[in-house]
Amino acid sequence: MRVSKLVAFCLLSTTACAQAPGPDARELDQAFSTRISAISLSSENMTGITRTGPADLIYALRLDTQRQTPSVPAEFGGLSSLSIQTIEGDSIVFDALTDQGHLARFSAPNPLTWGAAAVPAASQVHLTTLTDAADKPLRGANQIDSEGLALTDTGFLISYERDHRLVELVKTGEGYQSQKGPSLSGFEGLESNGGMEALTRLPNGQFLAVAEYGPDRLGDPAAKLKAPYWIFDQGSKAMTAPLGTFENEGRFGITDIRVLDQDVWVLKRSYDPATKITLSRLEACDVSSVLTGKPVCNLKLALSPPFPMDNYEGLAMMKDPQTRDNLVFILSDDNFSADQSTYLLAFRLGTSRLTRGLSPGAKP
Repeated sequence: MRVSKLVAFCLLSTTACAQAPGPDARELDQAFSTRISAISLSSENMTGITRTGPADLIYALRLDTQRQTPSVPAEFGGLSSLSIQTIEGDSIVFDALTDQGHLARFSAPNPLTWGAAAVPAASQVHLTTLTDAADKPLRGANQIDSEGLALTDTGFLISYERDHRLVELVKTGEGYQSQKGPSLSGFEGLESNGGMEALTRLPNGQFLAVAEYGPDRLGDPAAKLKAPYWIFDQGSKAMTAPLGTFENEGRFGITDIRVLDQDVWVLKRSYDPATKITLSRLEACDVSSVLTGKPVCNLKLALSPPFPMDNYEGLAMMKDPQTRDNLVFILSDDNFSADQSTYLLAFRLGTSRLTRGLSPGAKP
């Protein structure tokens, strides 16, 4: 992957960042369509996928942004976090966040009918501008950097970096209304662009927020490898401190988290400035170990060149109702850069002991 100067700077500083077209989140409530297309993969590309159990790549797609199609609104891109909204026949609808303070809803093929249904040529997209807790437009880079998205009973909970905070988005008859979310502490030493990167809801109804990296302390490089996390109630009024830390091996940092069954699934990304190689990995952590502050995690899937690599920052999961396999979706953040793309990957991770493995010659 060729990395732009901006992206190289972002990754060299071991934080996620985006190329902002302006200092504010432009107000819009806009619907449009954009091209969605399959990525052509070779047997050599497939050698960049490794796993510790049965795993199949269902599809690898690219959604066009303005960098590929000039008619697409400039605000669409820089997607972080990923949540399944609905499954409608041959389509699945996702919610994601842009690094510019927008909620992006888009459609993609349903992996359960992939191969049996016609491949769509376009994705339907709806962009909504996020607001602050006073329902005012977000202003400046410190306010607009939305990163983590979690479903609530009434809408969404959103985490922000730089200005570390949680905002609750409550669905109304006219759209969404913003209000202040729970208050967290323990951001001392974290880089401004390396705070609450990921957010999810736990089986017990509480929420889990995770920083991308640990504190950047001079003379203590090991501290940065321990990413703090918080567990809290949606309606909590008290300040909540970190409960524990996730281990970040090597240069990996946490970009998204989701919960399925009794596991917390953690998406990580790394960049090596010497080799200019980007890597991604997916780990599963026993939820009970996370609740006790001592996560026990195991590698499930890893992506590396020659597989098409980018800044993978979004993770969503669901069950196949027939086989009970785990379906995993991974989304890339293009940093609003012409050097990068918005990729959507779908994997099937088998839960049985059948040896299915990957299909090296498969083409989405």
